Amino acid sequence: MEKLMKLRSLGLALAAAALVCAYPVRQVHAQGEPPVLAVAEIEYIDTSGEVIDQRADHVRRLREFEASLRTDLVASGKIRSVDLDCPPNACSVGDITAAQLVGKAQAAGAAFLVIGSVQKMSTLVQWAKFNIIDVEAQKVVFGRLFSFRGDNDEAWRRAESFVVQQIRDREAELTRPAATALPRSP
Repeated sequence: MEKLMKLRSLGLALAAAALVCAYPVRQVHAQGEPPVLAVAEIEYIDTSGEVIDQRADHVRRLREFEASLRTDLVASGKIRSVDLDCPPNACSVGDITAAQLVGKAQAAGAAFLVIGSVQKMSTLVQWAKFNIIDVEAQKVVFGRLFSFRGDNDEAWRRAESFVVQQIRDREAELTRPAATALPRSP
């Protein structure tokens, strides 16, 4: 009887091992399918000390920036986009933790998550930090910190175009098989 129990246990262990080996260790996207990317809302911090309240303009520009980012990134057909399940104006790294955003990206089926933050330093200078996170590995695989001049629609459009170009320069790496990790940006 004891021998039979050991054989059954061994059989179960072998079956479990076979199941584990039958699936790739990490599958971000199906062969031939573009990787799925989620773009979180962008956090905005205004430390400029300006007297004029521009919050409404900043929120509008942030939402336009995010929408353009999604649209422009999928335009090549090499990346697909999914939405995160979040209430409006409550889905940035300033609203919830990066770990919670990664969980939401995972639930949405995203392989990668774009998070970002913009800080207004003065009337003329804003800093922006963007990262792409590999959702499964939960690691930053791409990051950029840059400044841009101005706080008007045109300045924000130029900044969005810059971010898109930086990500597109890495598009080939995003579409490689999952076993290949993206190198950190310089």
